[in-house]
Amino acid sequence: MKLRKVIFKSYSRKQEKIKPKKEWKEFEKIFPKIEFPEEIKFLDKLNKSNKKKYKEWLYKKILAEQLLKKSTLIIGVRGKNGIVLGGDTKAMRGGETDFENKVKTLCIQQAPIMFAAAGVVGVIDDFLEIFEKTLISNIKGAKITSLLSIKMLAEDLVEKTEERYGPKLKEYPINFILGGLAQLKEGEARLYEIGPRGFGAKIKYSSLIGHGSPYTRTIAKYLFPRDNKIGTISLECNGIVSRIAACIYWVGGEIDDYVGGEPQVVYMLDKKPEIKIGKYNKSKILNTVQTIKKGIEKVNF
Repeated sequence: MKLRKVIFKSYSRKQEKIKPKKEWKEFEKIFPKIEFPEEIKFLDKLNKSNKKKYKEWLYKKILAEQLLKKSTLIIGVRGKNGIVLGGDTKAMRGGETDFENKVKTLCIQQAPIMFAAAGVVGVIDDFLEIFEKTLISNIKGAKITSLLSIKMLAEDLVEKTEERYGPKLKEYPINFILGGLAQLKEGEARLYEIGPRGFGAKIKYSSLIGHGSPYTRTIAKYLFPRDNKIGTISLECNGIVSRIAACIYWVGGEIDDYVGGEPQVVYMLDKKPEIKIGKYNKSKILNTVQTIKKGIEKVNF
C-alpha cells in the first residue's frame, strides 16, 4: 500500500505541472506570446555581453559616492554696499570628516579676489590649485585687468575640469563662485557663479551652491530680502554676514549631516580693494535660530 501511495503522489505532481489545453488557451489570451523584432533580440545580446562591464561601472559609482562625498554649503550675496561670501567648514575626505576653510582669498598686486567651490572634494582640490596658479600668472603678467576676464578664465577651467571628471562620475562635479572689484583694484564689487558646462552669470541678489543648498533656499528667501528698485539685497554687508552664519548653523547637523563646522564669512565693500573677515555673535545667532525652530514646532493648523 505504501508503494502505491508513493507512485500516486509522484504521478499527481507531474499532472499538476502539465496544464490542460483549455487552460493554456485562456492563459495565452491574458498573456499572449509576443514576437519581438530582431533589433530587440540584438539588444538583448548586447546587454548580456555588457552585463559584466555594467556591474563594474556600478561598483565604481557606488565606491565614488562613498569616498568622494559632496558636502559643503556656500552662500554668496550682493548687498547694498558690497558683496559677502560665506561657507561651512565641514568636508568629507576618504570617508572621514575634516574641517577646513572653503572660502579662499587672494591679493595679487593689490587686487583682492575671493572664491569658493562646491562639488566632489577631490575634483575641487585640483580645480582650485589650477585656478590659483593660472590667476596669479595672468594678473602678474598684466594679461587680466578686470573681474569679467577672470570670470571667463574660470568658465574655461570649469568646463575643462568637467570634461575630465564628468564622464567618470556621471554628473556635474563642480560649481564655483567668484568675487572682486569690477576693475580688480577699483569699481563696484561683483559676484559671479559658474556652473555646469562652464556657464557663468552675475549674481544680482544671492546664490547658494553645494549639498546643503536645497535645504537653505527657503530660509535664505526670508533672511535676504530683495530690494527690486536698486537690484540688490536690502541689507548692508555687516547684517548679511550674521544671516549667512545663521543659515549655516540652521542647516548644519540637524538638517544636513554633510554641512557643519563654524561658518567662515568674508566680505568686500564697493570701491575698496580689501577683503574683510566677517564677524558675528555666535551665541545670539544660535539662540535666535533655536527660538524660531521651537516656534515652528508649536504651530497648529
